[in-house]
Amino acid sequence: MVSQNYAEASVEVLDILNHMNKNDLAKVSRNFIEFLTKNASKEYKCNLDYSKKLNDMQLKKETKSLLAVMYKNYWCSKEEVKKLKEKIYTNQIKHQEELEKKYNSNDIFRNKKIATEKIEDIAINNERSLAIKKENFLTKILNKIKNIFKGRKNGR
Repeated sequence: MVSQNYAEASVEVLDILNHMNKNDLAKVSRNFIEFLTKNASKEYKCNLDYSKKLNDMQLKKETKSLLAVMYKNYWCSKEEVKKLKEKIYTNQIKHQEELEKKYNSNDIFRNKKIATEKIEDIAINNERSLAIKKENFLTKILNKIKNIFKGRKNGR
């Protein structure tokens, strides 16, 4: 069973095929058309605007994928297939490079290390300020105690 998105995309592709010229339609395998028909959603009704070019239509991502497969398998010349495969390969390389930049483990750990160092610095600064405050507080108490004893000595 295919996903709901592909079931709806199958409906869109079948609708596009129904609006296609007979020569191009004849190039599409009967098995593929049967596959689309079998997996097409029974509830989904597409409403494509054929006054627009195919690129300008609001097609589902899955519809575009199915059309790309059909284009490669049924309508491309051998030279076009070769160019298409090269373009797909190039796009895959670019995508992998983008993923590596985005999710580079060295950068993730480096950023984590930097964050950890910042947290440690903050903790050290907080400890110092607490120590200073404690000293000030202790110093104040000691000074008051000393003043009390000085006052008793002077009062005697």
